[in-house]
Amino acid sequence: MIRNIINLTKIFLITAFNRGGSRKRKNAVSKYIFFGLLFAYLIGVCSYGSYALLNNFIALGQEDAFIAILLMAIITLVMFTTIISCMNVLYFSDDNRFILPLPLKPLEVLSGKLNTLLVYVYMEELMVAIGPLCIYGYMTGKSFLFYQLGLLVLLFIPIVPLLFAALIVMIVMAMTKGIRNKSLVQVITMVISIVFSLLISMATSQANSTEDVMALMEKANGLTEIYKKTFITMPMAIDAVTKQSVLSLLLLIIISIAAYVLVCLFGQKLYYRGMLGSLYSSSGVSDKKIDEKNAYNSKGLAYSYVRKEMMVYLRRPTFFVQLVLPCLILPAFMMIVMYISISSSVPGGLGPALSTLYQLEEFEAVIYAVVLLVIMFISLYCFISMVAISKDGHDAYAMKYLPISFYKQLIYKMIPDIGMCFFSYLGVIITGLILFRLPVIYALYSLPVALLYSILHGFLILSDVRRPKLDWTNELQIVKKNLRMVFGMVFSLLNMGLVAALAFVTELNMPTITLVLSLIYLLLDVMLYRYIKNKDLKLADGFE
Repeated sequence: MIRNIINLTKIFLITAFNRGGSRKRKNAVSKYIFFGLLFAYLIGVCSYGSYALLNNFIALGQEDAFIAILLMAIITLVMFTTIISCMNVLYFSDDNRFILPLPLKPLEVLSGKLNTLLVYVYMEELMVAIGPLCIYGYMTGKSFLFYQLGLLVLLFIPIVPLLFAALIVMIVMAMTKGIRNKSLVQVITMVISIVFSLLISMATSQANSTEDVMALMEKANGLTEIYKKTFITMPMAIDAVTKQSVLSLLLLIIISIAAYVLVCLFGQKLYYRGMLGSLYSSSGVSDKKIDEKNAYNSKGLAYSYVRKEMMVYLRRPTFFVQLVLPCLILPAFMMIVMYISISSSVPGGLGPALSTLYQLEEFEAVIYAVVLLVIMFISLYCFISMVAISKDGHDAYAMKYLPISFYKQLIYKMIPDIGMCFFSYLGVIITGLILFRLPVIYALYSLPVALLYSILHGFLILSDVRRPKLDWTNELQIVKKNLRMVFGMVFSLLNMGLVAALAFVTELNMPTITLVLSLIYLLLDVMLYRYIKNKDLKLADGFE
């Protein structure tokens, strides 16, 4: 059985990361260099931010709270990203229909799928957790044992939250097996799973009285006691890292392995029930008759083209779940979780503390930079422009023959991406105004930056113009196996670095940061617009 699980895990990983087609050695080397630089950049950004944050915790005598926040951030990230990727890996993967007839036990298939999800999580940890952990060890003078225990904690801490998220998805998918509309099931499952995940985060974040928080703040590293109550494995993980407790590490390992075994044993029937429903339930798509009276659209060509593009993303469940829904839900989800995590550790309540903080002029640029960084971080999950042409498959060739300028078609295809990016901005700002009592002045200053940034993000469609991925048989190949999505990640991270440099290195004030960023983004928007307009025929001729 173990050999089958290992072999299935290898097959699932090969299927997940296979981009199709042979690559030249030069391109392969360039790809590895590119990803190496990207990883180095991510680790550098996380390390720099950790250094600045840890300095403040050390000054307060609460340096261990940094580890608690890091572990809580990993748990939250794991639960959310697992919910997004879980349905694809467990239910809507191309290999399911080939594996089902084979003489494999449901336990083996489910274990292989969960192992694949764990590999995704470990790649995320490699980017966001290794650097902060090493910075903490260096600045606090920890021994070599700390790094060994820390790496083992990072290896086991994601297991239980991943199983929580996967179990939620399996339960919902098993319940929706009888629904005929397979397309609707994907959307319902994603929404319900995210709501359940949010409720779990709220339930595990227990409120503390002001007196308790003040008492903990007066104790050395007392703030970590609050975070120990947020998740079942947090006490063991925190003690294993901060106190270098081997016993706590052993308890974490035992709980993680036991949870893994129990979910595989009791979840295999749930998983197969949901997988059968996802494979063989009716699509629920009906043949809609054309209303001849309303067939003619008098609102213009641009409106019709953009509306057609929007309908593709909204009506196709795979595109809606993978490309639209994260932009709709992630801002509120992220802000609510952030609010719950922070409010439980602030003496006297978060409201009075924030009111005092907003009145301090020296923190104006820092707060404004945080708002912009959150907006740009959210855009990491907006991939519409990078697949705007590829999503059409072979039908995209018609772009070259339509009586519409090619560059105009590119602009029309950019608009959904621009809209999603800007909607994410509105989600961040609205939840910030409601939960964090963010002054309206920050919303007003961030508005032009967010709008111009969203337009610039739309121009990432250029990454999909030269060699779009048109030869596909499953929509998941577009949204999950498209290397061009990395360009969106790099774009967002570079802009986050620009904002951090303006706010923390040059120490500019809020109006100056707004002016500089607005001018940069406006100039880039105009340059890229003129580029696609002047290169209209060349872009169309090179379109393959």
